[in-house]
Amino acid sequence: MNRDTTGAARRGLVYGYASVDLYRILHDFALDPDAAEFKAPLNTFGHARRVASAEDRTVVAMNVDTPYSYAWLDLRAEPVVVTLPAFEAERYVSAMVVDLATYIVGYVSPRTNGTAGGRFLVTGPGWSGDIPPGIDGTFACPTELGLVFLRIQLLGPHDRDHVTTLQDHCDVQTLSAFLNQPPPAAEPLPARVSAVDVRRDPDVRFFDVLSWMVELMPAAPEDVEIRRDLAAAGLVPYEPKGDDWAEQVRAGMRAGLEDMARRAAQVRSSAELFGSREQLGTDPMPRAVGAMLGILGNSVEEYLGVGYQADADGQPFDGRRTYTIRFGPGRLPPVDAFWSITLYDADRFLYANDLDRYSVSSRDLPTMVPDDDGAITIRIAHHLDDPRLKPNWLPCPDGPFNLAFRTYLPGAGIRDGRWTAPPVQKQDYPS
Repeated sequence: MNRDTTGAARRGLVYGYASVDLYRILHDFALDPDAAEFKAPLNTFGHARRVASAEDRTVVAMNVDTPYSYAWLDLRAEPVVVTLPAFEAERYVSAMVVDLATYIVGYVSPRTNGTAGGRFLVTGPGWSGDIPPGIDGTFACPTELGLVFLRIQLLGPHDRDHVTTLQDHCDVQTLSAFLNQPPPAAEPLPARVSAVDVRRDPDVRFFDVLSWMVELMPAAPEDVEIRRDLAAAGLVPYEPKGDDWAEQVRAGMRAGLEDMARRAAQVRSSAELFGSREQLGTDPMPRAVGAMLGILGNSVEEYLGVGYQADADGQPFDGRRTYTIRFGPGRLPPVDAFWSITLYDADRFLYANDLDRYSVSSRDLPTMVPDDDGAITIRIAHHLDDPRLKPNWLPCPDGPFNLAFRTYLPGAGIRDGRWTAPPVQKQDYPS
């Protein structure tokens, strides 16, 4: 076995995992108009008019709190202007700008911009020019394509029409269109390649996708060595060399996935996985693990995931058991926006159930049944024994499942660790 090829594939798997996983979304949402998940072409907002459901199988660990909107930006020929509407003080709205490495370039949110909305210029690598009048902020994306990922809080079933109205007031224009000037000449994108998902089965075409992405990602200083090694191994650019070579690549990829799994088991919060280049540094492992656990998460200032990887005894969640999460009196999460706990199946997709209930959140508190002392106890079970507790019930499958505890605009107590999530307690055991 060629150790150089296997070692390059191992490092390359971690180096490219986040970008290759992001390509799956880019491909299905913006590049392939025949894809079931297609939203809109480049430089156009595409909107999900509803929150995610168990039918959504492209992005893992989707939230069900904020209908998503996506604008994939082509920044190669010129910048674009993104227009966002004003919104109410009680509503959380954020537009997260992300590059092809999944680094967060910046935000427009209540934290950064209040509720006023505005027009925001997003530039690509190497652009220099004058900022035109009427621009409320700028973002410099270091890759030639970028993403504006918009979240608008749904305040309840009655609120869907208003969320749709807010979405319809979002817009993307090229800078030339904004200035009413002739556009510069545009080059076609590289020929589209097939997306891959290597979570369970290493596929050497991973490096075909990575090669596509790297064409649009100017090398940062930390990229030079790994890209040189990948090129020497025939990985990036992708140059297959036969069955023996493919097996060496797959062996390296399996080792890389094992490296990621070990790191994932040590993750304490989403703050380790999502953020800007300045926050995360140049190590690709956090972004790779972040993509594996739930790509396109927020930075800590905007959002913090505070659990859960396992139950109170450190054991994986198993729906043959019943679990409870108890918020003592006065111990609800201190947030400036809202919080939610979402349940996923073993593959981190939403779990289909008769209630169509995928999460419980702060917006559900008025209908939940309190304990005698005023505490709130959430019950996680495949079947509910006491129908009075239905408002507190989060249905789970009768096997392995996962939980995500999200806090939006987390207060200082969450960010500095003074407030911690209550444990998930087992209430019974398998027969």
